[in-house]
Amino acid sequence: MLKLRSLLSVLTLLLAAGSTWLINPTAARADWAHDKCSYITMREKVIGDSPYIKLAGTEKYRVGNNDEEVTETLTFTKGVQATAGWQYKGSAELSFGKVLELGGEAGYQDMETLNDTFTRTVTVKTAKGQFKLAQQYALMQVRNVYRQWVTPSGYLCGNTLIGTAAFPDSAGVCVWEEGKDPHGVCRHWQFTYGGGGGPAPGGTTPPQSPAPQPVTSVHGLADGTVLATTDTKRIYKMVGGAPVWQATCADDICQPQSRPTTQAVINAGPATPRNGSTAVDQRGRIYLFVGGAPLWQDTCAAPVTCGSPVKVSDWSIDAREHMNQRPADGHLVQAKAGSVDLPVAVTVGGALVPFANPQEVIDSGYGTDWASRVVAISSHSYQLLGFDPANNTLIQGASGGVSTPVAMVVGGAIIPFASEQEVIDVGYGANWRSLVRGVPARVFNARSRIPADMTLVQGTGGGASSPVAQVVGGARINFANPQEVIDAGYGTDWGSKVRAIPLRAFNEMRADIPDDGTLVQGPGTAVARIVGGARVEFANPQEVIDSGHGHDWGRLVRAIPARAFKALPTKIADGTRLRKAGSSSQGGIIGGAKVPFHSMAELEAVGYGPRPMQTVPARVWDALTTQIGDGTRIKDADSPSQAAIVGGAKIPFISMDELTQAGYADKPMQVVPGRVWDALTTQIGDGTRIKDADSPSQAAIVGGAKIPFISMDELTQAGYADKPMQVVPGRVWDALTTQIADGTRIAKAGATSEAAIVGRARIDFHTMTELQAAGYGGKLRQVIPARVWDGLTTDIADGTYVKSPDSVAVWLVNGGRRTPASQAGGVQVIPARALDAIPLA
Repeated sequence: MLKLRSLLSVLTLLLAAGSTWLINPTAARADWAHDKCSYITMREKVIGDSPYIKLAGTEKYRVGNNDEEVTETLTFTKGVQATAGWQYKGSAELSFGKVLELGGEAGYQDMETLNDTFTRTVTVKTAKGQFKLAQQYALMQVRNVYRQWVTPSGYLCGNTLIGTAAFPDSAGVCVWEEGKDPHGVCRHWQFTYGGGGGPAPGGTTPPQSPAPQPVTSVHGLADGTVLATTDTKRIYKMVGGAPVWQATCADDICQPQSRPTTQAVINAGPATPRNGSTAVDQRGRIYLFVGGAPLWQDTCAAPVTCGSPVKVSDWSIDAREHMNQRPADGHLVQAKAGSVDLPVAVTVGGALVPFANPQEVIDSGYGTDWASRVVAISSHSYQLLGFDPANNTLIQGASGGVSTPVAMVVGGAIIPFASEQEVIDVGYGANWRSLVRGVPARVFNARSRIPADMTLVQGTGGGASSPVAQVVGGARINFANPQEVIDAGYGTDWGSKVRAIPLRAFNEMRADIPDDGTLVQGPGTAVARIVGGARVEFANPQEVIDSGHGHDWGRLVRAIPARAFKALPTKIADGTRLRKAGSSSQGGIIGGAKVPFHSMAELEAVGYGPRPMQTVPARVWDALTTQIGDGTRIKDADSPSQAAIVGGAKIPFISMDELTQAGYADKPMQVVPGRVWDALTTQIGDGTRIKDADSPSQAAIVGGAKIPFISMDELTQAGYADKPMQVVPGRVWDALTTQIADGTRIAKAGATSEAAIVGRARIDFHTMTELQAAGYGGKLRQVIPARVWDGLTTDIADGTYVKSPDSVAVWLVNGGRRTPASQAGGVQVIPARALDAIPLA
C-alpha cells in the first residue's frame, strides 16, 4: 500500500493595479470598480487540449492509379518512436518531474517516451484516378499550462499560454487522400485506450482437440484456462475470472489444451476481468485490469504487481473483448512516479479524481475500509487515464457532511443543476440518482464552469430548445444552421457530439467574445488572435509564430462560422497590455491608442504589471494610432491629477465635482505615464463639438476658438449634429477664446461662401481658384453659423503681414492701409483682388 499524500498546489500571487485619486479617496476606490480587471489574481492552470496526430516513422506509401481502382495491403514494420515532455517549469520553479496540482489538475511527469515497434498492416482502396497516402503516427495527448488573471468575482481577464506538453500516447496508421490535411482526416483515433481491433474473428480451431471434461460454468476456473465452444467454434481464455475471446492460436495462446463448453456458458460468465488481474498480448504489452478495463503497464516495478499475466491475442485487447473501454466508476487506484507517491484516486467517468487526504475518500462514499481496495498501477497508466471525466458523467461533491448540487460533466467542466427537473429534462431519466458519483467538494468546486473549447452544447428545458452552440475561449458562439456546424469541422455526424444542458445554464453562458489569446478562424478568413476583446488578424504563418504560438500553432486554432468571425470587434479594448512581436517594446491601449512604455518602471507605475501581456504582430503594432480618443478619462501616474481628452487635448479637472459634472465619474480611469501626461496638448482640436458642464450651451471649436450655437438648428446646419458631444468644465468653457485663429478656412452654413481668417478678419474667396491659389485647398473646411459669419469683421488687424499668391512682395497692414515690408515669416496669403482693395499708405 502506498502512502497517501496531499496534492501540491501552485502558489497564486495576488496582484493589484491602480493609483490613488487624492481629491476624493473614497470615490477613487469606487472608480476602479468600473475597470473590472484592475484588481486581479494571477493563477496557473493545466488544461487538457484536443489530442493530435504527429506523423512519424520513415515508411510512407502512396497508393493509386489514374486508369483503374486499386486495393493494396501495406505493412509497416519499422514502428514509431516519439519522445516529448514539459517545456515549462512554473513561475514558482516547481519541477514537472514531481506531482503537481494546477487549478485542480494533477499528476504529470517531466518526460514520456513511446517506442512502438509493432508491425501494422492496413488495406488501402482507391477509386480510379484517386491517390491516397499512408504513414504511421504517434497520438499526442496535449496538456497546456495557462497563466490566467481572474477577478475576485471569477471574471477571466486574460488567458495566456505559457507552457505546453504533448505526451506520446499510442501509435497507429493514418490513411488520407492526397491533397487533404491528414490531421483533419485522422481526427478519430482508435488507439487512445486500445479500441478498434477490426472485425470479430470467425471460428478458431484449437491445436489439440478439447479435453473431454465439459465446462458448465466458468465461475471458479483458473486464469489461463482455455475453452472451446462446440456450437460457435470460438476459443476463449480465462483472464481475471472472465472468458476472453481469442482471435488466433498463434504464439501458444491456446495452450494448454482447451476444454469444451457452449456459448451460453460463456455468456453466463463474468462480463469483465476482476480488479488487479493481468494479461499480456502478442505485442508484449502487459495490461492490468481496473474496473474491467485493461490499463497498459509500462513497468511492473513495485508497487505494481503484474503477477503471471495471461497470454491473449492483440485483437482481444484492441476490441475490448469482455472488457470495458475505460474503467467503470468507483475503483480506487494509486501510482508511484519515481520516488513520489501519487495521490489515491477514484475512477469517475473513465478518468481519475485524486483525493487530498483519507477523509475525502470516506466523505465521497468509499467507506472506512477503502485502503484494502486500492490497486497499484504504473504512473504512465495513471496519467494516461487523465483527470477529465467523460461527458455526461453526473457528480456531486461532499465534505464534512455537506453536499454540493448535482452537476453534469461537459467538455471537462461541470454544469450544476438547479432542480431535479433539469436533470430529467437533459435526458438522465427519473432514475438519475443512481448515476451520481461522489467526489470531494474540493474537486467539485475547483472544476471550471466553462466547457473546453470546441464543445458543442444545446440548452433544453420546459419543452424548448436553444440553438446549437460551440464553446470557444470561454464564450458561447451560436450556429445559425447545420451547414455552419459542418463548416466548423464537426463533420456531418455533428448531431452525435452535441451535449444537452439545462436551458438556464445555456443562457447563463456568456455569448460575447472569446478570451484574449484565443486563435480563431472562419471558413475562408485569416487566422486571428483575440486581443483586448478584438480580432487581430495575422497576415501569414510567421506572424503567428512570432506572436508566441509556436510552430504547431495550427492545433490551437478554433474554427468558427465566418459570420461570427466577421462580427468580432476590431478595436482593442482600453487597458490591454501589448507587446510588439520580435521586440521588447510594450505598451498599453488607452483611449483606443497605443501608449508605449519606456521602461518597466513606467509600466508598473501605470498599473499594467499584473495585467496579461498580449503579443501582436509588429505590423499591427506599428499601425496602431498614438492619438488618445476623445472622451477618455486619464490620470497622471506621477500625481493625483486627472483629465479628459477633448478634441485631442488634455482638459484637466481641478476637483472631483468638476469631473463628475462633466460626466466622467462613471468612465474608467486610464493611467498614463507622467512623461505622456506632460506632453499632451491643451489645445482642443478644430471640429470638436463641446458643451458647457454648467449650462446647456454648446459650441464648435473653429480655428482654436469657441463658436457657440444659439439653437439646435444652427448646430445642425453647421454639420455638428452627428458629432459626439464633449462636455468641458464651466471654468474651461469660460476661458476659451472666441477669436478664430489666422489661417483658418471657414464656410458659411446654408451657403457656398468660403473665406479665410487673416489678421482676425474674414477674407472671402470669390472662386475655388482663389482659394486654391491662396493655399487653403488642403486645409480643414470649418462650417460656422451664418450669424457668426455675418458678424465677423472684414478689417484686417494692424500689424498683419500679407501678400498675393502671384507676387513675392510683402505688405504690412496698419490703420486699414498697406505699406511695403521686408518680412520672411508669418505672412498671410490673400487673393490679389483683396490685396489690391487695401489702399496704399
